[in-house]
Amino acid sequence: MGGEMANWKTIDLAQRSLNAARGELRAAIINFSIPDEKVLELRARLRRTEEELREMTRKKGLLGFLGF
Repeated sequence: MGGEMANWKTIDLAQRSLNAARGELRAAIINFSIPDEKVLELRARLRRTEEELREMTRKKGLLGFLGF
């Protein structure tokens, strides 16, 4: 059970990171003083974070299913 709790904490941390990345991107999009390159970097970071979270959630679902 301790491992399961750690997995959920990791997923929660990834979700928080995703939310932070989304917030940064939103702020950059409406701030025209931020260079386009920075906006593109933020978009790439957001995509990577989304993919990491999706992969963690998929693994957690698979491990949970196999645990029964």
